[in-house]
Amino acid sequence: MIKDEHLFSLATSQARFAAWWRGELLDRPPVNFWLENQRPVNGPVSRHATLRDRWFDVGFQVESALANLSARPWMGDSVPSWMPNVGPDLTSTPFGAQLEFGEHTSWCRHTIAETSGWEKFLGSEPDFGNPYWRAIDAMIELAADRFGDRFYVAMPDLHGSFDILAGLRGPEELCLDIVDAPDLVTQASLHAAKAYGEAFRRFHKRLTELGQPGTTWTPYLHTGPAYVPSCDFWCLVSRDIGEGMIRPSIEIEMSQMERSIFHLDGPQALQHLDTVLALPGLNALQWVFGAGHGPAARWIDVFRRSLAAGKSIQVLAETVEDALTILKAVGPKGVRITLCCGLPDPEAGAGFLDRVKDLSS
Repeated sequence: MIKDEHLFSLATSQARFAAWWRGELLDRPPVNFWLENQRPVNGPVSRHATLRDRWFDVGFQVESALANLSARPWMGDSVPSWMPNVGPDLTSTPFGAQLEFGEHTSWCRHTIAETSGWEKFLGSEPDFGNPYWRAIDAMIELAADRFGDRFYVAMPDLHGSFDILAGLRGPEELCLDIVDAPDLVTQASLHAAKAYGEAFRRFHKRLTELGQPGTTWTPYLHTGPAYVPSCDFWCLVSRDIGEGMIRPSIEIEMSQMERSIFHLDGPQALQHLDTVLALPGLNALQWVFGAGHGPAARWIDVFRRSLAAGKSIQVLAETVEDALTILKAVGPKGVRITLCCGLPDPEAGAGFLDRVKDLSS
């Protein structure tokens, strides 16, 4: 049976997340999941000549989002939000990176051809008036207007310093530059980290002005500045490089965040777990074990290490039973559950929420 307590409530979820950020527990852990569409999605039909045209069509993107958000009920702590998006390399574009567009993502056309190109990079200022940035700004403005108080606009996808450098140079070439010109790359990473900070401030300020509650692609809630620091690039480098060269730029990026959850992505990144757990001010860990490396219950030791270090965790569970196994193993305090499989109907969602609550009492 579906009750009001099963449906999303902004005030209740904000309180639940506030406890989770602190490693505490309100009534149960925050839980987010998606339901299969209960109604047809009556969004606009693309008749764009190119994929780039479709990605840049602000009205099309916002109306498509509104149709999708309206097509299903929102339950638990599944924040009903949409993230304006042109792909994961947005933060490389202020330094001249050009994006190539696929059906569901985009990637950089690398623009720094030689190691010496970092010297010019260090003398450049980020251009937040480029076409990609203008498109995101326009999407934020229109979405806030069209969504009203029904749905929320999320912080765009922002990747940090070494991912910015990898977008501009290419990850393999950046690895070689670290060996050939470590001091130059270090300076470039700190320059990129400052630009990341400016990007974050701009978006946070605008979304706050528009009355948005504070969320992003991995939905959480916090009324102040919060985000998801990360470094996908460091899967390619040693623990020593991660600690000595990459960590300082991450700390710069985190310095303005009241709340943060680190996105640690893939088994190759696990060697950097101790570096992540030692980050001052970090509140939580999102461990993404990747396709073929699950279920989440396989990684209970990672979750326990995080909780023991005083960091909350986001569990990306493959099934309902996987989520409940983790909850039984580590307890509910400091735990947030994201179910990565869809549930068929609201009744299944209500049942899942009830089981989580029972295990939390």
